[in-house]
Amino acid sequence: MKKLIFSTALILCLVMLAGCSKNKEIDTNNIQKNTLLITKEGTLEAGTVESFDKAYYNLTELDKYVTDKINQYNTAKGNEVITKKNLELKGSNAVLVITYATIDDYNSFNQTDVKLLNTGDVNNAGIDLPQNFSAAKKNKTVTLSKAFENNKYKVLVLKEKLDVLLQGTIKYYSGGTLVDKHHIESADNATTIIIYKP
Repeated sequence: MKKLIFSTALILCLVMLAGCSKNKEIDTNNIQKNTLLITKEGTLEAGTVESFDKAYYNLTELDKYVTDKINQYNTAKGNEVITKKNLELKGSNAVLVITYATIDDYNSFNQTDVKLLNTGDVNNAGIDLPQNFSAAKKNKTVTLSKAFENNKYKVLVLKEKLDVLLQGTIKYYSGGTLVDKHHIESADNATTIIIYKP
């Protein structure tokens, strides 16, 4: 009887740990393409995968270049808001992971325009919204007003091809391909809008 209880408890612990570790972080070992992770706190981890297959490419020089750029940015900001987490050679690719304190730091450093808003702030953000969204859970279409009715949700808007990972649950989306309730592949050369519960 004790063995059965212990086995059941062990299985429950493993299931709970597996659930908690979902999209906890990204590193050079668990990404194959450009990836963006948004945490519950609103910080970001971005992984970049680039071909590095020429004989004259030098990982040490790339590392120095990235470190210098990050140091310049942090010095200008007066605080360490960007950190290089990993840079490794994986096969014929260089894989770089950088952490960002805010979406503004991500946009400024990468010269992008990714938006992360509360649902209530979207109308004032000048975003062209579609009239219908796909519901992640029930695989059906809902209206714009239904998708935005919960003002506690977050809205992520991007126009670049990325694997998007969220420490939250995707509720509705437009554009891109849903992988699971925490993961979506954004559209290439089109706008992807993700409404999620943090």
